[in-house]
Amino acid sequence: MVRSKLLFYPSTVVIIVVSMIKSPYGSFRKGQLESVEFIRSNLGGFIALKAPTGFGKTLVAILSHLDAGKVFYVVRTRNELAPVIRELRSTGTSFTMVFSGRRMCPLVFGREVPSEDFWINCKLLRMKGLCNYFTNLSRYSRKYVLKLLMELDSIDPHEIARQLVIKLSICPFYALTSLADDVDFIIATYPYLFREDVYSTAFADLGLEDFYIIIDEAHNLLNPQTAISASIDLKTASLAYEVVNALGYHDVADYLRNLIKVINGVSSDRFKRIGKELIVCEVIEGRLSDILLELKLRILNDLMNRPENLMRTTSPLSRLVKFLYVLNKEYVNAYGILREDKEVHALPISYEAVMERLRIAKGVLMMSGSLPNKELVELIVRSDVKYLDVHKSYGPIFPEENVYYLVYTALTTSYLRRSERMFMDYAKLVKSIYEVNDGVTLAVYPSYEVLNEVATYLDDVNAVLNEDSRTKLSDVLNLVLRNSKLLINAVAGGKLVEGVEFRSKDGKSLVRAIIMCGVPYPQPDDYLADFKGGLAKYVGEDLARRIALDMQACIKTMQAIGRAVRSENDKAFIVLADRRYLSKSLRDILGINYNAITSKADEVVEKFKTFF
Repeated sequence: MVRSKLLFYPSTVVIIVVSMIKSPYGSFRKGQLESVEFIRSNLGGFIALKAPTGFGKTLVAILSHLDAGKVFYVVRTRNELAPVIRELRSTGTSFTMVFSGRRMCPLVFGREVPSEDFWINCKLLRMKGLCNYFTNLSRYSRKYVLKLLMELDSIDPHEIARQLVIKLSICPFYALTSLADDVDFIIATYPYLFREDVYSTAFADLGLEDFYIIIDEAHNLLNPQTAISASIDLKTASLAYEVVNALGYHDVADYLRNLIKVINGVSSDRFKRIGKELIVCEVIEGRLSDILLELKLRILNDLMNRPENLMRTTSPLSRLVKFLYVLNKEYVNAYGILREDKEVHALPISYEAVMERLRIAKGVLMMSGSLPNKELVELIVRSDVKYLDVHKSYGPIFPEENVYYLVYTALTTSYLRRSERMFMDYAKLVKSIYEVNDGVTLAVYPSYEVLNEVATYLDDVNAVLNEDSRTKLSDVLNLVLRNSKLLINAVAGGKLVEGVEFRSKDGKSLVRAIIMCGVPYPQPDDYLADFKGGLAKYVGEDLARRIALDMQACIKTMQAIGRAVRSENDKAFIVLADRRYLSKSLRDILGINYNAITSKADEVVEKFKTFF
């Protein structure tokens, strides 16, 4: 059967023949082919695809854009590049990819160099002709590099970069970005889309107007910090002052002395508004960039015998320049916070941080299992959105009876209700589920503060992992494979509950129980107040609160829940341990039918045993 559709684009007419599109896996899941046709018939504007984890959104996105033109496909982290590469290889689609340049660079493999320092170091070595990997690019045609890329079996982006170095001794970053004109798909991480300076480093000759954009895990965009942010701490500012003062740039030193005074005034453990006028100075930003370049050139002259050592040098000025660049944006404000050091953050207070880039593209597809409804998405993008909810349109993708939702009303992490007794009761609940669960138990908390408080009462659990800032995803995955009965304490919105799969070697989900220990609302502070106030100007107070608070909490909840069921063979028991999950606002956004509601801890355990 062959069907033809006449599709109208802004300035052209294209006839697309939707024939028997074939799945590389033999057959389509329910709703996949229909989703492909829906997207293809609406290319050219904003499209939203809400589909559950395991549906196959990546394959749908690729098939719906075949022969449409150039596609820029972005993911949040470099770990999420691999599934996209796998599907592009399975469909025989030409592609190139790019992630962190410093993590691709053979001169700094295995070393931690701040990205701000890396790029200026890289620029100087290229300008001076001192990077052999870069100069070696002239030995090979783009066609040859693309052929090698297509022939590689690996879907691991790090391994692909490494193979280009091993086989051709070339710079993998510039080798891969040079292919942009020759391929159908470019895959990249978020900064290459949302930060103009990062985009231009990789694709200086291509404008976003040349692309259709696909955004994976698009719910992240509802937090504009995903698109752009920067920070400076007291230690870095003080070191920058010492460098500038020693070089004799006294006007810049005076500015930095005042900046240090501003940072020294930070005393709150929550974001506190700082007058932007106390920090911003465009003249100083330009002067700092010039001083940084001069400093790096001096270092390079001292390292002429080993220029590659320049790649490993750092300067406090690099981070300061980036901070001022971000803070100069009209939609960004400054906020102080006391953590391990006194810090000032440059944070966006509106969705302009996202939309200023997306408006340029030919069309945008936003995909996630946690997208809010059509009305809220349209308010955010300020445009008509063609919206497809796969579950509502085509029914459940996996058997609904495979997931059991229970609301436990005896507890809440509401700020007014927090106490040692509450933390102890959460620990008791988590432990009771862990003891009867033969698989992985994932307990998810609103913040590190709550996690750490509860974890103090879980010391006697045999196998437990507590997420912190040093936690590495690879270590957690290895631990999960070695310990089938494991308790993981994680933070909502963190690295262990976003785009992560805990699967056995045969593909089955190892997570059988998820406990949401509280509703993961953003903490109340000046940043939240400013963000909510900015939204209220064009959507009203009620909707602004819903977007800034309820929607953010629900997205984090749904992302955590999505760690359990990855296929039709998986089963999961979900405990929503906070009475606020009964509120109409949260229930409307979550769209979950609760199987049970109880205030009795022993009933939670009995329901778990019965379910499994």
